Amino acid sequence: MLKNYLLLFSSVVGTCLGAQELHSALQLRNSHLWRGIEVSAGLIYTGDLHLDYKNFYVGFWAGGNVDGSYKEFNNYIGYKNKHLTLELWDIYNFSPGATYNNKEFFNYSARETGRFWDFRSYYTISEQFPLVLSWNTVVFGRDRNRENTQNKYSSFVSGEYPVYKKDHLEVRGRVGYAFALDSHGEMNNFFAKDSGFNEISLIVSKSFTIEGYKIPVGIWGMWNPVNNNAFLQFSVQVYSF
Repeated sequence: MLKNYLLLFSSVVGTCLGAQELHSALQLRNSHLWRGIEVSAGLIYTGDLHLDYKNFYVGFWAGGNVDGSYKEFNNYIGYKNKHLTLELWDIYNFSPGATYNNKEFFNYSARETGRFWDFRSYYTISEQFPLVLSWNTVVFGRDRNRENTQNKYSSFVSGEYPVYKKDHLEVRGRVGYAFALDSHGEMNNFFAKDSGFNEISLIVSKSFTIEGYKIPVGIWGMWNPVNNNAFLQFSVQVYSF
């Protein structure tokens, strides 16, 4: 009987492991842009490692720059089907110059933690009309009101569409709007100093092949009308699998 249970357990484990896929990528950038914000500038590296199992996945994302002034480490889980993607990110930026608690990674007290949980959703209309609609909300962490009594639930909604695609060249446009679901009478939210269209982006990506090695590069122009600034990012993907 025990032998049969062990055989069954080994079969189940083997099936699960066989269905899993491990993926990773590393990028170099001149800045880190996110939802109308320049998180950091300088020579940036960002890395991702995640494990897929059927429609679900779990992973880690890390970023930093060469002088050590920017450091970030995130965990995430997600679900994806043909049209819909749902994710929950546990984001922890522990850059030395941070003005919030950046020295207690495992502190999950809402009033004290330096982390935040970011709920993300993406919906692609169809293959014929590949408009991607996204709703994202900070559901926990350092997105607090002035008195530090409640969460603001800052949100970012966007639409993204491939305006041009040919061979290995793609140009995408994105427009995003930021606001707080519960502002408590305050003007600012997590992404901008006021509600409004805080991101208008044009993203160009192209893949080059050198000696059989594929090298994707990108140029990202991002404008933030609310905060009255603009940024330009260059990126190159060092490896992916």
